[in-house]
Amino acid sequence: MGNLVSQALNKANMGIMIVDRQLKVVVWNGWLERLTGKSREEVVGKNLLEVCPRFKSNVYLNILQNALYHGQSRFCSSALHKAFILPSEGEDEHLIRQNMHVEPLYQEDRCYALIQITDMTNMNTRVYKLKNLIKELETEYTKIKISEKISKHMSLHDPLTGLPNRLAYNDRLAWAISNAQRSDSKLAVMFVDADGFKQVNDTYGHDVGDQVLLEMAKRLSETIPTTDTVARLGGDEFIILSHLKDDHDAHIIAKQLEAAFSTHFKIAGNYINLSISIGISLFPKHGQEPSELLRHADRAMYKIKKNGKNGYGIFEPESDE
Repeated sequence: MGNLVSQALNKANMGIMIVDRQLKVVVWNGWLERLTGKSREEVVGKNLLEVCPRFKSNVYLNILQNALYHGQSRFCSSALHKAFILPSEGEDEHLIRQNMHVEPLYQEDRCYALIQITDMTNMNTRVYKLKNLIKELETEYTKIKISEKISKHMSLHDPLTGLPNRLAYNDRLAWAISNAQRSDSKLAVMFVDADGFKQVNDTYGHDVGDQVLLEMAKRLSETIPTTDTVARLGGDEFIILSHLKDDHDAHIIAKQLEAAFSTHFKIAGNYINLSISIGISLFPKHGQEPSELLRHADRAMYKIKKNGKNGYGIFEPESDE
């Protein structure tokens, strides 16, 4: 039986040692021999603190004393304690993870401490790699969400001015009409077109033209109430959605827009005068559908253009249809 027990100890896939109350090593199995390079003949009979210096630490000495004198068991996780017995080849101890389990043993009137060491290095390495993989996936997920957010913003906004584009404007107009129908409120759709913008591009170049469009977007946005919307349809065409208390408010807003363009633009050392033509349709007076209101505002704007530009006009069904 003694030989069988000895064979089993030496084939166990963990380190097993037994020390007495004087901390002298009584059992040192094959796993420990292979890890440390120290044979059973070299170790048995020696003090544990000499063989395994890590046990000089008070915390581990107390664990052994509690097992030997108070019969207490103790488990030390590799997540907190890392390594207890180092290999012979001087591997980086920070990469080694070991669990330790200490239990008391009794034979006649003598007490011993059984120390079991389990190598957790591979498992911790896999956990570490898995954590890194999860962190990489989280980073990629964040990048994808940011990319989706940017893509969505680009699909709904004009790349030059950052204003909502036609698609976004149509959505807002449809929502505003639906809300106005429920609350019995009024809206104005205003087509705004710059007068003579082509001449600006021809005279000063497209870079200056783009700066003029940016300034137009800024002046329009700063003139209308914050609850209203200004969008760029393309080229020098902008459109405004205004919430009105009554239809007369459309005249007030249109005059404020005209006033905003009464001063010249100063761009790249050039003084550029630019007026605007505004066509207006009113909800519910001129239509119930977005396409109908947009079409009527567009016709009112072209009527202003045709009659000399630089002004505003409200759709008149009798003459504009």
